[in-house]
Amino acid sequence: MASHDGSAPRASGTIQAAHRQRRIGWTLTLILVAVYLAYLLSVVLAPEAMAVPIGGNLTPGLLFGVCVILIALVLASYYVSQANRNDARNARRS
Repeated sequence: MASHDGSAPRASGTIQAAHRQRRIGWTLTLILVAVYLAYLLSVVLAPEAMAVPIGGNLTPGLLFGVCVILIALVLASYYVSQANRNDARNARRS
């Protein structure tokens, strides 16, 4: 039932935004878990290949590890931007 002040549609929008945010969070979490598992499997299954020097002390394992960290930062930044956008949208509806 909707009240005269329109609180029911606003609550419905808030619930939808929460579901969307939760879905985005789980999707990004699964992406990062997949990337990290790929890193772990490559280190476990091909340690020789991950330890081959590319130039000086630089190895594929080190590059892959840095990429995992950078991917985590990008995914976290995306999540925060989406959360801020949803908060701004909800604040305008209030």
